[in-house]
Amino acid sequence: MKFMEIKSKTPRIIDTHRKPLAVITGATSGIGYSFAVKFAKEGYDLLLIARDTQRLNQIEHDLSNNYNTKVYILTADLTKREALIKIESYLKNEAIDIDVLINNAGFGIHGAFQDTEINRELEMVDLQISTTLALTKMILPNMQKRKSGYILNVGSVYSFTPVPFQSVYGGCKSFLYSFSSSLAYETKKDGINVTLLCPGITKTEFRLRSKVGRYAQNINNKLSRNKQKGMEPDLVAEQGYKALMRGDRICIPGLTNRIFVQIATRLPTSFLNSALTLINNFRGVNPKNA
Repeated sequence: MKFMEIKSKTPRIIDTHRKPLAVITGATSGIGYSFAVKFAKEGYDLLLIARDTQRLNQIEHDLSNNYNTKVYILTADLTKREALIKIESYLKNEAIDIDVLINNAGFGIHGAFQDTEINRELEMVDLQISTTLALTKMILPNMQKRKSGYILNVGSVYSFTPVPFQSVYGGCKSFLYSFSSSLAYETKKDGINVTLLCPGITKTEFRLRSKVGRYAQNINNKLSRNKQKGMEPDLVAEQGYKALMRGDRICIPGLTNRIFVQIATRLPTSFLNSALTLINNFRGVNPKNA
């Protein structure tokens, strides 16, 4: 996909001292931040993309000092098409060789479909689907030329199920399952690993941003983060990293999540919809309190 014609310009080569470089979207918190720390520990230089310049600057400072990592930051709102133009221009002008792409940025929307905001849902589709496609299309050709590369897309345990009251979010995650599995097959001959990471509930700011259930009511409670259930993002990133390096096509971190997927993929859809609705009601995810 071509977003614009880039005028010829002598590229400024970024010196990475021959260290591999990982691009991570949504890198300022949660799983994205944990991936940034993990790759820094593993000796990678980083290009981090997110909306929050202040957080990006702080992460650049911390990782550079703690791990002797070169951290390049790019502020961009990935729900906007102009952000993709900005990234494409940046990559071409800087002539960066990218070894790893982590498509992590995302958010969720909860509620009955007729009650949710269509513009916000379209932004979510753009972020989780259009941006993933565009960045992969930008970066993949050079990986194929080098016969080496790693691409990880962050899906969800909901990649395998319908999700009442999160229908668009679930649809996005299902798309990522199909896309990642197909791309993994297509690029295997090129020496490229493509992995879909499918976490369940994770202790991040995701549910705050999504305003999901009772958790959102504790948004001003300083202890709310400590009360969350789910896996630590560092553990999710650790398992995702290992799976990507091994060449696993699917990574479902956590035994409970793996059991959930095994059961969910074997139940009739009608029963699964009812079961998921009851489970999410218990978690505080339902139309009345969302």
